[in-house]
Amino acid sequence: MFCDDSLAGSWPVLVARLDAAGTVPRWAAAEPALTGMAGVGDLAMVLARGADHARADAVIGALVRWAAGDAGDDGDAVLLLLHLLSDGVLAMAARLRGLGDLLVPAVVAELTCQIRVFPWRRRTRAYAANLLLDTKHVLWAESAHARGGVEDLLDPHSDAWEHRAAAGGAAADEDLDLVDVLMWAARNAVCPPGDLVVLLASERVPAGPARRALAAEFGLHERALRRRRHRTLTALRAAGGHYLRAA
Repeated sequence: MFCDDSLAGSWPVLVARLDAAGTVPRWAAAEPALTGMAGVGDLAMVLARGADHARADAVIGALVRWAAGDAGDDGDAVLLLLHLLSDGVLAMAARLRGLGDLLVPAVVAELTCQIRVFPWRRRTRAYAANLLLDTKHVLWAESAHARGGVEDLLDPHSDAWEHRAAAGGAAADEDLDLVDVLMWAARNAVCPPGDLVVLLASERVPAGPARRALAAEFGLHERALRRRRHRTLTALRAAGGHYLRAA
């Protein structure tokens, strides 16, 4: 699991919160692979090195379905997967470091996006390997593109984003898929990758106890979490014109 709480929040705090809420048994009601698991500790044991590979793959698949944007759409499942795949993330960051300024937060941000868009209906095995390979391929391709010269971001005061929205009305907003925006932002260093993870993790968490608990996982006060969200959204809006050109 990650020792740096800024990457995917605090593992101990996440475990305590999910176990107190009975999250894993609730997930198990819809995912037979999780049957009999009383808490997050059971997940970690099944996925430990040397455990049964087939069962581990089934458990990762269950979590992927809970985390995917077109399935369970559960931010807690995303955070769990990030931690459970942390060994692969750290190994990948070490291998990719020679390609440029690709550090662990960038890998975490891209993996977050890949989890959200994973084609779980079509790809039904080797979930962890597929997620990490998809992440690696995207970062590798982006690094190669960057070495060839990436177009500078538009002026932060550009109103291209607003012009597009005004021309298309509500339909224009619907065309802007959040995950696609975040993937693009992570690749183009629009804002710190860790901030993108915080934004995505908190997207569907209401203000109040749930938001405070999520903030604690990232080692933040709720006000600091709100500031990071606001800062990230401001950066994304400022880069909107460039994103629309790229899209």
